[in-house]
Amino acid sequence: MVDWVSLVLKSIYYYGHLIGLSNFDFDWKTGRAYTSKRSTFYAIFVGLMFPTLLVFHWSGRTQFKVIFGNANMLHEYVMVLMSGLRISAGLLTLLSQWRSRRQVMQLSRSLFRLYQERTEVKRMCQRGILTKFCIAIATDCVQVWLSLDALDSNVDFSMLFGQFLVYSLTSIVNLAVTQHYFVMLFIRARYLLLNRELREVIDEANELSHRPPRRGVFICRCCALADRVEAIASLQGKLQSMVQKIRDLYAIQGLLVFSGYYLSTVGTGYLGYTIVKHGLKDLGMSYRRLALIVCWCLFYYLDALLNLFVTFYFLDEHQKTIVLMEKRTLFAPGLDVRLEEAFESLQLQLIRNPLKLIVMKVFPISRSSTTAMFGSILSNCIFLIQYDMEYF
Repeated sequence: MVDWVSLVLKSIYYYGHLIGLSNFDFDWKTGRAYTSKRSTFYAIFVGLMFPTLLVFHWSGRTQFKVIFGNANMLHEYVMVLMSGLRISAGLLTLLSQWRSRRQVMQLSRSLFRLYQERTEVKRMCQRGILTKFCIAIATDCVQVWLSLDALDSNVDFSMLFGQFLVYSLTSIVNLAVTQHYFVMLFIRARYLLLNRELREVIDEANELSHRPPRRGVFICRCCALADRVEAIASLQGKLQSMVQKIRDLYAIQGLLVFSGYYLSTVGTGYLGYTIVKHGLKDLGMSYRRLALIVCWCLFYYLDALLNLFVTFYFLDEHQKTIVLMEKRTLFAPGLDVRLEEAFESLQLQLIRNPLKLIVMKVFPISRSSTTAMFGSILSNCIFLIQYDMEYF
């Protein structure tokens, strides 16, 4: 039977090398991450190629009327801002990969060691991996199709070359986001197993505390449970430390990606208003192009929701750990001192190191902050539409 998950992960690994995002090699059998002259020089070549091609291609004002046949200045400003953000995000992602090269290699080794400890994590993540892969492929394919359709009536090598550069740099950011998604999906699955183990230990300790102690058996069982609690505490500390490292490693990309989602949503809302106001003919758009835009938006925002909810689910698992530890109050007095100290140490560890995910110390990742962002997007869409109604 074909192992589709392994094929997907390896294809993404080699694709990262192809577009210059990955600048080190990884041995899938041993988990060894190492540098080589081939991967280093190729990544340097790609990293220098994109800025050089952008400078070469830059020729003053960008012509975005290829997408909107009769676009006004406000349409062009919105498109320039969105495309400029994508280009900047791609270049900064390549630069960030070199800055954090050693940390990413260390993180890859740590993830592989955790996978070897519990191989069922791969089975738990396979649906999320395949779903993410299919949606990402569909988004990229529709984006390429949309670009080619927009160029049908304006075939120009310079414009085609510019579309290629924007798409290539966007692919770099998308792949970095995909890698982040897979890492968070893996850690979330590992955290789920941790909570399952912790629940079993707490239930057994609670049952043990309400039984008349028999000295020998009681002490042995308490020591065995204490060992398991200490192992859980050690793993929880490693997982939380990994998440905090990922937060720091992907800080710049995270801020740019959140900004990209924000501006894309505002631009999409404004585009919808423009289509209703002027109609497809006045904008020089065909029904086929409109269908492609709708399909792209569908896949694009599905992908965004996957990236967002995998982080929410991880935060939920961490919160479940805290809630499970509150069940210690149900224990009857009389448990072994070492077991009590193990539980106390784990609880203090959770209190001393609260888990907070904040992008570049600017944007906290939580359901309340995401709701506030949607409100801000709606406000800016209304402002943009009002500006259009007054001046255009």
